[in-house]
Amino acid sequence: MMDDFTLESEDFDENLPYVELQLDINDVHLIYRSMDKMLETWPGGHPQEQERLFYLRDFVYRIILEYKFKME
Repeated sequence: MMDDFTLESEDFDENLPYVELQLDINDVHLIYRSMDKMLETWPGGHPQEQERLFYLRDFVYRIILEYKFKME
């Protein structure tokens, strides 16, 4: 039902192994909320990690939006 989403950033290395997941939309929502909470309560740390987390959270949100669009 869903199109495949591929997360590729400028530092993407296609020679490295990758992980493929199949998740229920409820699990995707949970992952999104967890990342959002992590960013909301960011304790500090490496700025690139925070940037990556913003990117991943937005990526997961696009998956949720796509799901809602196709289900309505």
